[in-house]
Amino acid sequence: MPASAEQRPNVIYISVDALRTDRCSLHGYSRPTTPNLGEMARDGLACDNAFSISAFTQAACISMLTSSLPLSYGGWDNGAAGRPPTVFKVFSDSGYHVTTITVSPHITRYYGYGQGVDDEHQILSLITMPGSATMLIRNTLVAYDKGDLDEEKMLGRLMPIMTKFFDDALDFAIDQKEYEPELTRDFPHSPMANAGYDFKKIYQSLKSHRAEFESDPVTYIRGHLMPVPKGREWMNVWLPGEWRYRRKFSKLAKEVLFRFSNKVGIFFKLAWATDRQYRHKIYPDAHSLADKVIAQIKKRPADQPFFIWTHLVDTHTPYITGHGPKWYKQTPDRLKKLGHSPELNPFCAFKGRPDTDEDWAAYSALYDAAIHNTDEQIGRVVTAVEEMGLAENTIIVVCGDHGEEFGEHGDYGHHFRLYNHNMAIPILFHRSGMAAQRIPHFVTTMDIPPTLADMAGIPPHPAWKGRSVLDAAIKERGHIVMETFHGGNCIFEHRPLYFGVRNQAFHYLWRERIDPEDRFSPDGPELFDNVKDHDQQNNLYHPDHPAVAGFNAIIAERMADISEISDQRIVDAFGEIGTDAIRQKRLAI
Repeated sequence: MPASAEQRPNVIYISVDALRTDRCSLHGYSRPTTPNLGEMARDGLACDNAFSISAFTQAACISMLTSSLPLSYGGWDNGAAGRPPTVFKVFSDSGYHVTTITVSPHITRYYGYGQGVDDEHQILSLITMPGSATMLIRNTLVAYDKGDLDEEKMLGRLMPIMTKFFDDALDFAIDQKEYEPELTRDFPHSPMANAGYDFKKIYQSLKSHRAEFESDPVTYIRGHLMPVPKGREWMNVWLPGEWRYRRKFSKLAKEVLFRFSNKVGIFFKLAWATDRQYRHKIYPDAHSLADKVIAQIKKRPADQPFFIWTHLVDTHTPYITGHGPKWYKQTPDRLKKLGHSPELNPFCAFKGRPDTDEDWAAYSALYDAAIHNTDEQIGRVVTAVEEMGLAENTIIVVCGDHGEEFGEHGDYGHHFRLYNHNMAIPILFHRSGMAAQRIPHFVTTMDIPPTLADMAGIPPHPAWKGRSVLDAAIKERGHIVMETFHGGNCIFEHRPLYFGVRNQAFHYLWRERIDPEDRFSPDGPELFDNVKDHDQQNNLYHPDHPAVAGFNAIIAERMADISEISDQRIVDAFGEIGTDAIRQKRLAI
């Protein structure tokens, strides 16, 4: 019989940004990057063949938290909204007290992740709100600018996004004003705590912009959002550009003085000036987030099991290790412990794309150090659980949301492509006293919610697409499907689809065509041997290769499941194979 709420185990769910399997010593990496995960695996299930469904956080978290496919339900633009219930909601309905500690604007109540959440802690910078909106509207504006969308269709897409943005941003400004003391206390060295925004002025700014938008949307869009910002340009235009002066006077004066003194220092090539300009890490550091998780465990309700989720981002570019205003002084020791040179410049990854072989090697080494640091903070959470006497009744799951590239295919970071380095991730379920087990079968991020439900004695939601890794039927899974656009928002009729299919023998990549912003993918499909070519350097694709027809059929079947994709588009892509997929879909209906 299912356990009562009082008897059910607690859950701590930790996802780690950009964590690829082959850089974890848990999975055989030669450098000792993850000793704590290794210890956890002695009492846990380690999935040796685990993959994300998509190659960036916004889409990946949909699979991790709603057990659904990123391109279903209209795509990822609205997050969890309109999808099957989140893992938070399912556990809340089963009597759990649910806490989320989020560092991503896309994984908040504004994107449907508030279902069932008792305590939501948004560790976010104010400018992430317009940044998220920009991401959602950018491709629509590009299509409009190019003439692919007329004004009516452009407004049809943008009006609901912009209206929701202003509503959410006004709510966020109020929320952050109330949360400011706690943010300053728990994350004192973060850019969020040190921004010094005057939220009364921010609120008035938002109201003014909303009124201007509602009065004349087209003029507002042309005046504030075009030409369309590229890359991180959005941080200096529109609302973020205006808000840099909407700060408390004392903070603004202090910042002006700081920047002036630093420019003088840099002019005279003083070493301290370089250090000072990176005093605040871009993201909340793993040490502070681990502290926050531990604090929430200590505050747990006496009469309920708890469920806590957070997302650690030290492993995201620019691979920052350590915490506090002098975090960079902790990096050399991490590098040395892993066999890398402690002389590497911890600031080099701030400059963007690597230029030289030395840069590529430095980025890679800093990534290792960031993994090691993140592993240590996870270990601190495990130790705290043990010291509180909760180890035997607490499940801890750790996973990557996607992987990371270091030049294997010409790029760095995780820019939406479905190669092995971007898709293979660790997934580990730990509970003190659990028999150690390695899972060799295909596992995806969609399997995490049903596995947690299974381990907690809770029925999985029937609309979830994943299944428990403890289910014997998972052994029969012969392949997995990966899917994405090349970032941005989901304009199905105007943007090329990217799919990947992996079975035990091969990894197949198919692109409807190359997205204009994809500077590195080659024309045509790619096929790689999983055994002989882990780094996927030797493309075996040929239309007559015996594996290709089966992979194309799988992709055509998936496309037929997506209502936004027309039958003609599938036939144009795959011919008779596409026709068969459409026919099978109609028979199933």
